[in-house]
Amino acid sequence: MNNRQKQRWWLALVLFSGFLLEFFLDVTGVELHQWIGIFGGGLALYHLLNHWDWVEAVTQRFFGRTTGKTRLYYVLDAALFLGFSIMISTGLLISTWLNLAITGSALLSIHISSSILTLLVTLVKLALHWKWLGATTRSIFAQPQATPSLLTPSQVDPLNRREFMKVMGVVSLTSLIALTSASRSLNLLEDDTKTTEETANTTSTSLSSSDSNSSTSGCSIRCGKRCSYPGHCRKYTDTNNNGRCDLGECV
Repeated sequence: MNNRQKQRWWLALVLFSGFLLEFFLDVTGVELHQWIGIFGGGLALYHLLNHWDWVEAVTQRFFGRTTGKTRLYYVLDAALFLGFSIMISTGLLISTWLNLAITGSALLSIHISSSILTLLVTLVKLALHWKWLGATTRSIFAQPQATPSLLTPSQVDPLNRREFMKVMGVVSLTSLIALTSASRSLNLLEDDTKTTEETANTTSTSLSSSDSNSSTSGCSIRCGKRCSYPGHCRKYTDTNNNGRCDLGECV
């Protein structure tokens, strides 16, 4: 196994691990979450440029003489590129770095949804490359053999399906936890959006033109964005742990 293949293996490991870590915002926090996203985006771009010759070659003969497997790999890579592009662009727009005065619920929904879909595509790609992953893993971590000529064919084979299935089991379980976390955040966002719309409809007739945040019941909203996910605003706080920013709740 040459060094280039091993470098690609390590790059894939770092990318996938960082991608999974992005789903656990409670662990990383907003700031680290954003930095991991930028760093991961840079690695993904490097990975693309490192395979640019293959991309150009397949693009030229995509509808010509090439295999169905190659076309499938190309489509998966294109989907991953699109997914990462959407995640990074929407992530920047709702980041605390820019702190743009825009409605973030729709962008945040796109950000989370694209993350979920991209992770699913990534799992499909890993499953299709299981032979290469298994062979490279064995090559990196296998103990050196003193007398390779005396090995049986089964010992020479660097791929052990059972061992690799164990690794894929761990990867799938971790990915399932990440998907569950992202789905929960998406549901919270949808619930918050519905609550905001219902509240707006209920109080719209009682708002005064001089103070849009005051109602006849005495409810005062300090921030009308009502974001339900850290990262939308640098002023986000949730002291009562109800999944919604304190500044968007009645006081």
